[in-house]
Amino acid sequence: MSFYEHTFIATPDCNKKDLEVIEKKILDILENNSGKILKKEDWGIRNLAYPIKKNVKGIYQNLYFETDGKAVKEIEYFERYNEKIIKFLSIKLKNIPKEDSQLKKT
Repeated sequence: MSFYEHTFIATPDCNKKDLEVIEKKILDILENNSGKILKKEDWGIRNLAYPIKKNVKGIYQNLYFETDGKAVKEIEYFERYNEKIIKFLSIKLKNIPKEDSQLKKT
């Protein structure tokens, strides 16, 4: 099992229920692969550096979880074809940071 940081950007028209559905699907994928979410950060609505799919703003969510590479591929496959998600990025980490990220603090 490895540690991962996963950030996704949802469309600005997503409501709280849409974000909960996305997070529930990610949690289901992790549980099916013996993984778990260790930390979650809501970075809020932010301006994008450039328009993506005609969006200039996005809702940023950041997750830290422990799982294997297969689960990460499943999560990325789900997000690639979800119309509510603009972009996503997964990064493998050596350990989970104890303090909150700078983006959450602002």
